Amino acid sequence: MFAKVLVLIASASLALASLPSGTVTCGSNKYTSSELTSAINAGLNDLNSNNLQDDYPHQYYDEPSEDITLYCSGNGPWYEFPLVPGGAIYKSTSSHYVSPGTDRVIFTGSGTYCAVVTHTGAASYDGFVACKGD
Repeated sequence: MFAKVLVLIASASLALASLPSGTVTCGSNKYTSSELTSAINAGLNDLNSNNLQDDYPHQYYDEPSEDITLYCSGNGPWYEFPLVPGGAIYKSTSSHYVSPGTDRVIFTGSGTYCAVVTHTGAASYDGFVACKGD
């Protein structure tokens, strides 16, 4: 039993260690690791319950020309979920549309952090660039 607890603690530490240690900046928006974790948890909850508000989370496709480093292992699938400045969780309904904004957290289907990206400063309308501090 003790060995199982140590394995669980080690696994949790590895997952948390992959989050950025400081503030991540996307354009003029800043996000803390706790805001990223909250967005991942909300996105994972919506994904698992098939509650895809405004089609989020949806699959993220790693585009080599964008030169974004994913800090998670494997070949996907990866998912993107909007980040809201100030730490609120993205919510949009058919009766109350809310723009997803420009910033996204990327994660795996198991909730592992991969990256923070933004449309701000990207070469194309739908393109992404990595956020500073990611």
